[in-house]
Amino acid sequence: MRIIFLLPSIGISGGSRVVFEYANHLMKLGHKVTVIYPVFLTGTGEGRGHLRRYLSAVKNFKLKNDLNWFALEADLKRVPTLAEKYIPDADVIVATWWETAYYVSRYNKSKGEKFYLVQHYEVWGGPKEKVEKTYKMGLYNIVISSWLKNKLKEIGARIEAVILNGVNFQDFFPEKTEKKDDKFRILIPYRREKWKGIEDGLKAFEIARKQYSNLRLVMFGPKPRKNELPGNTEFHIFPVKDELRKIYSSCDLLLFPSHCEGFGLPPLEAMACKCAVVATNVGAVPDYAIPGKTALISEPKDVKGLAQNIIKLVENEELRNEIAENGYNYTKQFTWERSARELEAVFEKYI
Repeated sequence: MRIIFLLPSIGISGGSRVVFEYANHLMKLGHKVTVIYPVFLTGTGEGRGHLRRYLSAVKNFKLKNDLNWFALEADLKRVPTLAEKYIPDADVIVATWWETAYYVSRYNKSKGEKFYLVQHYEVWGGPKEKVEKTYKMGLYNIVISSWLKNKLKEIGARIEAVILNGVNFQDFFPEKTEKKDDKFRILIPYRREKWKGIEDGLKAFEIARKQYSNLRLVMFGPKPRKNELPGNTEFHIFPVKDELRKIYSSCDLLLFPSHCEGFGLPPLEAMACKCAVVATNVGAVPDYAIPGKTALISEPKDVKGLAQNIIKLVENEELRNEIAENGYNYTKQFTWERSARELEAVFEKYI
């Protein structure tokens, strides 16, 4: 099959990484795959303000079609906009973000059967009514978690398939690392969006540190704002591949405090690196984690619950090792090979 994925950008993000993993594994299955992204994401008439569009265009232009953070084997094509004239004919075309869905919905049949890889309930990225409209456009909706399936069904959208993301076990595996000190290392993925629950995570960390002063806060993500994080925080700006694996492996536990997620890759990746996980019950966490066995789980916004689970693993090394070992073994079933074959089967159903 000739398969096209439309991305709004190729900047570092979990959503882009998911698309690139699919692209590579579908290539291995013998398909011709192209990932297309625009310099200007315009023409939908459905969303972004002028400033946001401008900043996105500047970012995409500066990238110069250079994907230096992921080894993409599929073709990568940058186009001026996602207007139909820039899109080659294909058998399958896949929207991956709500604004790209508007383009796909209007394309000629020559661009392929129309699918929508829904990676989040993206009302945080655009007007709610316009985002929700994309789920009911008649594209074949493929979601990445049971939570997303249920959320979209609530608004009357049809779901074609639920396909969980996988783990790239060439990138994520346990790696022995030497600690510089005897600190108990707690890792929190950093993002600026409020729904990522960073404030809750920091509060839970401080509660735990009042009881155990030897805790070290480790974070990774985009550069934080000045004075936003506690002093002595070890911060890694956008680590990828080997560096990210080393960070997971060097930490005693991952704290994932999100209020909402479409999937939530960090807990699954941390489990693959034998890092014990404390997480909220969001996104695909219920799909890939067993509470009390492969991770300790609390409800979103339950700061005390997060802190108690941290303290439980700080105090009980045997439990921590058991959670880490169980999580590591459980992740082995979540392969990108399996996910790609499931996606391939959905495509073939309509070709």
